[in-house]
Amino acid sequence: MPFSSLNPQSRLTPRRGFWPALTGACLFTFSLLAAGAALAGDSQKTAGFIAEDLGRASLKQAIRNQLDAMHETDPEKKVRLGSRLLTQGKLRQGLADFLDLIEQNLPSEEFNRRLKERFDFVKVGTGRDKKVVFTGYYTPVIAASPVRTKEYKYPLYRVPDNGGQLRLIGLAENNGDALKTPSWRKYTREQIDRHEVLKGQGLEIAWLKDDLERFFLHIQGSGWLEFPDGKRWGVRYLGANDHSYTGIGKLMIRDGVIDISQGSMQGIKKYLRDNPAALPKYFYQNKRYIFFTLTPDGPQGSGGGEVVAERSIATDKAIYPAGGLAFIRIKVPVVDDRGEIVRWEKVSRFVVDQDTGSDIRGPGRADLYFGSGFRAGVKAGHYKQSGEVYYLVPKS
Repeated sequence: MPFSSLNPQSRLTPRRGFWPALTGACLFTFSLLAAGAALAGDSQKTAGFIAEDLGRASLKQAIRNQLDAMHETDPEKKVRLGSRLLTQGKLRQGLADFLDLIEQNLPSEEFNRRLKERFDFVKVGTGRDKKVVFTGYYTPVIAASPVRTKEYKYPLYRVPDNGGQLRLIGLAENNGDALKTPSWRKYTREQIDRHEVLKGQGLEIAWLKDDLERFFLHIQGSGWLEFPDGKRWGVRYLGANDHSYTGIGKLMIRDGVIDISQGSMQGIKKYLRDNPAALPKYFYQNKRYIFFTLTPDGPQGSGGGEVVAERSIATDKAIYPAGGLAFIRIKVPVVDDRGEIVRWEKVSRFVVDQDTGSDIRGPGRADLYFGSGFRAGVKAGHYKQSGEVYYLVPKS
């Protein structure tokens, strides 16, 4: 579950330690004209070749992850793709067919021919040119302890009373029980963290030493916890209370404590670290509270599949389906070892729609997953770009 925008200019969301190269030789290309007017309404602009800038291994992994998550879904279940209605079976077959296509390592001409035969490219977005505004998310790596100590004193909670499991959006509706405990769902962040209404119930799954990192983990919805023995466990969203999300970046800009240029995740964190007395004021205005579970696996999208750095996107699942295969054209930042953005590069690549987020609403919004680690956080923390999205719809 990606984390929603903190302010109108920049969106911030998580995962760490991995940074795929964005430069180098084109690993496979296809001609959009050779794909047979694949990008309907835009074919004149897209004459020539577009490079797929990442290696195929990450794309194959994202597709396999989502196919595994869709294995037991009802193939006749209807899902939306913009104004179209598709079935889960058609989405799943499209992923399988595309995976088969790229695994054959076909020459470009033959790949393009078969792509044209099997898929329509459907451009989505808003406005006259159909654009999509992308923000970013990532997975943090956070120091944690299995028990409370003087240093580690900020708890992460599981759902009280075994009151629910993650419900996978857009997939099988009975893939987990609904959260059924009205009492805890009414609690606000202030009641839970300041007044400790859940204390002493054995609900803590881990303890953090940094309240700011805990807050951002709630926004991101998933992460890695690194324990004192060196072992890492994934921590994932399991449920939430009934309160709506409020972005604190917008509140801070409104109050004049930061300006829009400082509204990235890094800028917000810097202000709050420099002004720790302001933490409660802003934290508690975001009443939404997240409950977690530990897992040995990596971050999982709301569509059920484990997300893959720079190959997974999040969209509004009332409009676009979990398991949709898409082609995007966008700019991405290149970050050096000091965490500085040294340049922006135009890229084009296939991605899998695997996730959603509380601030991802409407046909013109999406989130790009940047992976885990320091540089992924820098990318996500400064990311807001307008791009193009084309869903690949299997032909009947």
